[in-house]
Amino acid sequence: MPHQMDGCRAKLERAKETLDALELEAAKFLSQDPPVVRLERKHINDGLEYAFIAYGDPNPPLRISVITGEVIHHMRSSLDHLIHALVIHNGENPTFQHQFPICSTKKAFEQACKRGQIKGVGANARRLIQSVQPFTTPTPDDTILFVVSQYDNADKHRLLVVVTAVADLGQTVTIGTNGAIAETEERGGKLPNIVGFGEMGPKKVSREGTIVWSIKLAEPAPELTADAPLVPQLALDQCGRVKFAPLIPTLRNILAGTRHTVELFGGEFEAHVL
Repeated sequence: MPHQMDGCRAKLERAKETLDALELEAAKFLSQDPPVVRLERKHINDGLEYAFIAYGDPNPPLRISVITGEVIHHMRSSLDHLIHALVIHNGENPTFQHQFPICSTKKAFEQACKRGQIKGVGANARRLIQSVQPFTTPTPDDTILFVVSQYDNADKHRLLVVVTAVADLGQTVTIGTNGAIAETEERGGKLPNIVGFGEMGPKKVSREGTIVWSIKLAEPAPELTADAPLVPQLALDQCGRVKFAPLIPTLRNILAGTRHTVELFGGEFEAHVL
């Protein structure tokens, strides 16, 4: 006999399948030859900085954004299917007004309830719905449900902002010297005077070049060299409070969080309606 939550779970499974397909699309795009992002290492700023500069087109194929929107939609839809099932389980009739409210303020939640979004669900289910609302946390705009709602609403009107031109460096940076320069009369016996480093983390690349990371010097040291692996990736331009969130890992975390929220209501379907 079908379980009343089968529709919710089927939506989440479809989200996973779509996300798996998106991961293959992303990998194919990023593994192109020639590379979609290239890295150049050179002295800049009159020799006072040694920079890792990434070049690339900041715009991935539109297909990537379309598939991303589909993944998000299936997650959002699973929550609305949950409300539908809860209303039926409680012996009431769902309408098109029913949906899972996602609110960043208590006032917005109360208004959603007045509009009938959860009318007919059981008292305990209502308490559960309120307990997972973004407004119950110190940072509502940084919760999984808030991001799902935000992205799903945005995708109805425009393609989600997904950038390929995000480049980062690997975990190991090797700093060395060019022996031929270091042994010249001008530089003989001198050591580079490193006074600081640029900010680490992913940067959105551009055709004109974007500094991904740099080594700052007190004075020019042309013998200084450095190397590090380039890590290009697709990223969501803004996810909650995170800038340039890596696309695939972030979506997998959002999917896991949405699935966890849905399964919190599993016990509601074990009780019989009185």
